[in-house]
Amino acid sequence: MHAAALTYFRETAKRGSVRRAAAALNVSASALNRQILNLEEELGTALFDRLPGGMRLTAAGELLLQHVVGTLVEFDRVRSRIDDLRAARTGHVGLSAVDSLLVDFLPRALDRFRADFPAVTYALDAANPADVPRLVADGTYDLGFTFVGPTPPSLRFEHEVPAPIGVVMPSDHPLRQKREVSFDDVAPYPFLAQAGPLPRSADVDAGFARFRSGLRPRLVSNSIQALKTAIRLNMGIAFFTRLGFLEEIERGEVAWRPFDSPAINALRIGLLVPANRPPTAPARQLAARLVEEMGRLDSA
Repeated sequence: MHAAALTYFRETAKRGSVRRAAAALNVSASALNRQILNLEEELGTALFDRLPGGMRLTAAGELLLQHVVGTLVEFDRVRSRIDDLRAARTGHVGLSAVDSLLVDFLPRALDRFRADFPAVTYALDAANPADVPRLVADGTYDLGFTFVGPTPPSLRFEHEVPAPIGVVMPSDHPLRQKREVSFDDVAPYPFLAQAGPLPRSADVDAGFARFRSGLRPRLVSNSIQALKTAIRLNMGIAFFTRLGFLEEIERGEVAWRPFDSPAINALRIGLLVPANRPPTAPARQLAARLVEEMGRLDSA
């Protein structure tokens, strides 16, 4: 029972007449009636009582109509998604994100997306966490990743994952033996800092903000790759979410331990999308794929 036959049946049930249904669908009455007769033959029962005043559903027809309504709604939904996939084959998507996600997570996610959408192009730029909402809200970028916090009505977080700030250290560092570390634990060790202010969300623990501002870094860099190398060379420790070091942690090249701060451990990073303007087809498809990718982070 293909879509055309079900559509003809539904319209006839709605209009109560083959002639009126055919006129509404812009097909010949004979073609529409033939489709209904084929349905009745396939099901082995009459779907309409043919009365002088028109067509009236039988009990079997009522049952079929219930099925048809749901089937055609779902068919239209699937067809819309297929059209969306076709429209997303080409285009451009701009993403703005906190630096740690650009090191590994987003390049890998885009590479997997590229397998299905090879003609889409991207702009992938690091930004201060506090600037990401503005850049997405004003249309500079289609999507953004930043720490979860209050946002204007023009934005919404599509998905969130835990992203506490912790201590990244060489794999053989003494603090690796601890499950959680305190500010006093890390104070004696050389500190490596990323250039720029901490995200406002880090101020959820006022003690951490005071402690961090009082440290004198051995090395300051705006390159997370440089800081990664410096950590592996045992130049010091650094404070990051683990999301920028997943591969190194898995390979045992560095270790990550959370602070013993419930507020810091409640920090999350989310995917920001516009709430007041429709995304382009490729941006919509990429956002859906990134939600799936973030689900993998949840279980990592």
